[in-house]
Amino acid sequence: MSTNYIGADVDCTMTELAVERNGKIVIKDRVPTDIKSLREFLGSLPGKKEMVIEEGPMAGWLYRNLKSGVDKLVVCDPRRNKLIGGDGEKTDSIDAQNLATLLRGGYLREVYHTEDECRVAFKEMVALYHDRVKDAVRQINKLRGCCRSNGIRIPSRVLKDVFARKKWFEQLDNPNLSRRLSILWSGFDVVMLC
Repeated sequence: MSTNYIGADVDCTMTELAVERNGKIVIKDRVPTDIKSLREFLGSLPGKKEMVIEEGPMAGWLYRNLKSGVDKLVVCDPRRNKLIGGDGEKTDSIDAQNLATLLRGGYLREVYHTEDECRVAFKEMVALYHDRVKDAVRQINKLRGCCRSNGIRIPSRVLKDVFARKKWFEQLDNPNLSRRLSILWSGFDVVMLC
């Protein structure tokens, strides 16, 4: 029995699918991007199934939910695919066909994904923490930059202590600067609460 090489070009609403068997595209289809529709499509194919999707926002979700429906599921690096199969026309249907061909040829660079929900949740929390830290640093830099442009330095205790900030604000003799800093500080305080 021959192997079905399935290329899937996924977006948030629809998925273009192309099935290559024995070096020829034998099926092209378009289904909604939901697990039920994709599993029905995969279930309709006889024999061995190998599927490829490109890394993107939905790749982990698709990997965890479709892995059991195929013999092999590859999440690949889309930047590398452009180097290999990026010539000619470009449509979702053609992309799905190219992915199936690249999968059959073994030309794809895999991106690691896990089925472990706890590990996924942990990685998401770590990413959220890093985002919050970046947001806080960005807000502090805006505050400091606004002050520097007026020849003022913010003492570090003012960043940490609300009472020290109030006293420091009272010492400022520029009402326009005080208004701008007040707006910037509200953004800083929101980020620090999260």
